[in-house]
Amino acid sequence: MNTMLSTHVDEQNYEHPPSRTELTKSRHITLADRVALHLGLALITWSRRPRTVAPQQSRDDLRARREYLLERAERERQTERALRLGLPTR
Repeated sequence: MNTMLSTHVDEQNYEHPPSRTELTKSRHITLADRVALHLGLALITWSRRPRTVAPQQSRDDLRARREYLLERAERERQTERALRLGLPTR
């Protein structure tokens, strides 16, 4: 079952179509092209800017949120403890 289905590299004959040998004139970049490029990049950058400034939370807000989360965690711990103490033992 170890048969090779493809031909060897030496047996392959490639016939490519003829290619053009003449060189095409290269186009020079003008001042107008450079201005258009920079203007386009500036417009793209400007359009992707953030729309609004994200509000920063004050220290008081952060402290109040932390206290709220600590109180909530304590209430959840007490509730879970009460539930576990109320369950019958196995």
